[in-house]
Amino acid sequence: MKTILKNTIIVSSILLIFLVTNINAQTAEEWMDRVDKNLVYKTAESVMKMTIHLPNGKERVFRMSGKVQGDEYALLEFLEPKRDKGTRYLKHDDNLWIYFPRVDRTMHIQGHMLRESVQGGDLSFEDMTESSAWQDKYTAEIKEETDSTVTIRMVTDDMTVSYPFREILIDRRTSIPLKIINSGVGEVSIKEIVTVESKRFGKRYYPTVTDIRSLLVENKWTRFEVEDIKFGMKFPSDMFSKEMLER
Repeated sequence: MKTILKNTIIVSSILLIFLVTNINAQTAEEWMDRVDKNLVYKTAESVMKMTIHLPNGKERVFRMSGKVQGDEYALLEFLEPKRDKGTRYLKHDDNLWIYFPRVDRTMHIQGHMLRESVQGGDLSFEDMTESSAWQDKYTAEIKEETDSTVTIRMVTDDMTVSYPFREILIDRRTSIPLKIINSGVGEVSIKEIVTVESKRFGKRYYPTVTDIRSLLVENKWTRFEVEDIKFGMKFPSDMFSKEMLER
């Protein structure tokens, strides 16, 4: 009788562990969806600070305001330093216009030029305004799991995207990417993004301080700080127009 009772307890314990494990289990696609719910938004308005740390030890500091609508439209305006104040960037799909108020001139760039660095830092304009779901671009697999984190590897067959390969370390509690390694064709690691701080905004968590480090240039990195951000507002119909760019 004691043996039967003991065996029953063991079997019940194994079943309980199995059930708890499966309740907490998530597929790679489910983790991508949870991250997307944090990072993807319809509209956002923010004030940001970007500090570029150069290999020679010098720093360049910029403050800017930004308005973004999905992955199609973005309007960025530099607030500081004085020499760049009023410079504006307008993105519409794969087109980018830059307005220079000191000479009252607008320059148009498109395509791969959107991947050039902003002010010589480690972020491209495409990086700064990305708001598209990873699930729409990548397939994923779980690479490693711990009690507090999950690492997923994301791959796309579309070699025209900026980063065909990505490895993401995700915090289980917040579903925020703690570290992202972006790689190009041939899986050459290009850029590392580390979340230093994140905050909760309603139902979502969002990174507010990130360090972006080039893996191709030594002793060069950028700190990107979101000083203020709001989600879900409605912009005027002419917000992302050339009239607003050159006002």
